[in-house]
Amino acid sequence: MHFFEHPLSRPHPKQKLTNLKKKLLNSDQPEFADRTPASTQAAIVSALYDAGDEIESARIEDIKKSLTEANDYEAAAQSLLELQARWTTDQLAPLLGQSFELSKLMGREAVIREMDGDLDADSFAEIEVVNQSFKEQIDYFKQKAPRPTAAWTDIMRGDHDRAFVIAGAKDRDMLKDFQNALLKSRTEGKGYREFLKDFDAIVGKFGWSYNGERGWRSKVIYETNVRTSYMAGRLKQMRDPAVIKARPYWQYRHGVTRKPKFARRQHLAWHGLVLPHDDPFWTTHYPPNDWKCSCGVRTLSKFDLDRLGKSEPNSSPNIGKEAYLDKATNQLIEKPQGVGFGWDHQPGDLWERGLVPSILDAQITDLVDLDNAVDLSDLLTKAKPFKSKLLPEGKDPTFYVNKFLSAFGAHQGKGVLYKDKAGEHIIISDELFKDGQGGLKVLKRGRNIHMAQMAEAIKDPDEIWIGVAERNIPDLQGGGKELVLDRKYIRVDPKTGLLAIFELFQNGWTGKTAFQPLKKNSVRTDVNQINKRRRGKLIYQRPK
Repeated sequence: MHFFEHPLSRPHPKQKLTNLKKKLLNSDQPEFADRTPASTQAAIVSALYDAGDEIESARIEDIKKSLTEANDYEAAAQSLLELQARWTTDQLAPLLGQSFELSKLMGREAVIREMDGDLDADSFAEIEVVNQSFKEQIDYFKQKAPRPTAAWTDIMRGDHDRAFVIAGAKDRDMLKDFQNALLKSRTEGKGYREFLKDFDAIVGKFGWSYNGERGWRSKVIYETNVRTSYMAGRLKQMRDPAVIKARPYWQYRHGVTRKPKFARRQHLAWHGLVLPHDDPFWTTHYPPNDWKCSCGVRTLSKFDLDRLGKSEPNSSPNIGKEAYLDKATNQLIEKPQGVGFGWDHQPGDLWERGLVPSILDAQITDLVDLDNAVDLSDLLTKAKPFKSKLLPEGKDPTFYVNKFLSAFGAHQGKGVLYKDKAGEHIIISDELFKDGQGGLKVLKRGRNIHMAQMAEAIKDPDEIWIGVAERNIPDLQGGGKELVLDRKYIRVDPKTGLLAIFELFQNGWTGKTAFQPLKKNSVRTDVNQINKRRRGKLIYQRPK
């Protein structure tokens, strides 16, 4: 058993939950004491924190052991890359998936209570239930409410897919932080042993939990996703035809789960706003509407409207637009005022929302070498021809995107979580091809005709590499360089000489193709450029 795979000394994260009943009754934190919606959501986050801390601390110990055993900066960077290849999401992802599902069911339960006329239905907290494991709580709420429909089953499946992606991204962020710390220290001229003395300070700087100290990074991840899942569960039930018939009005509520120290002006202005359930406002302004947004929405009947002193709902507000620089695509786009970038959608509309990288045309330079690539000519002799054919020119972008998606069983509006040959989960969705305004775009410079072959490069690659690289930051974003972890899928065709690479890195991806000359004394520079990307750690090679 590898060090990173060792069983935790304390109970398994799925079973281990602290005495939440005591916390709920005795905590000095107002979100527990006043039994607001945060009393249930915060309980889930607290349980995640308790169980996740063990996993996170084990990760940090893995990193410390690897760095301590290394003799210099180069060996340390290589050692972290080895960890990236070995770590799996098998422990954290199921735990996250259960917490998201439970939060959705609690949101659903709150709406069902509203159907009984409880205007404060969000404030329920069933102490005896919250003190059980996630699985027991899920079973409890499932048996309480009507049997979930096919649509509910689908949205729950999305929670578990999302969990695998979030768990993997959390690991990569942790490793990237330490790769950055290595690079910075080396650039400043510090000796490697001096760098090791700062290990605990580096952990604290980046906000990870270690040695009994809780960091803020995981809390942000857990709180954001639990809150979003809760609101998605509410939304799904609020749209039920029976609920809409009885309670056709929705009311915006500011600061439901916590009273912010500094309230967002627009969010505060929307407090108490009552609109029909199908008003366009809810398409872009259903909470949460930004990071740490604690706003909510409740359903109202005609009788509730009368009790509020209203004869009819409010007029739909006129929401202006404001400019925003999308850092992923370097595009200047417009977003609704008062809503954070990327939050102008309804939670749960796409499980992959916010997790899919954008298509970029980026300059990438690899920094860490670990394995030596075989000569490209040797790779060609061992490869097998593409099954996919070239696509015709001149088609609509939708045509090319669908050809790519269909290879994985996905289609526009429905993404899938795909497990590659090396066991990594990646998202396949039309979100891969959307720009900052939501429009579709496909590969540049004639690569659109290779979209089906690009999909085949992911599904059946000759090689998969992971690496540490530098990416140029556009001038509009301040210029300079940033460190990224990348994943490269390589495929070559021995008949045509076609070389395809699909490269994933944080917040972006790129796809490139070129033809390797099959005749001697012929040079194609673009092939050489792609071949240079075969660096880092080789984690998969086609069996002979």
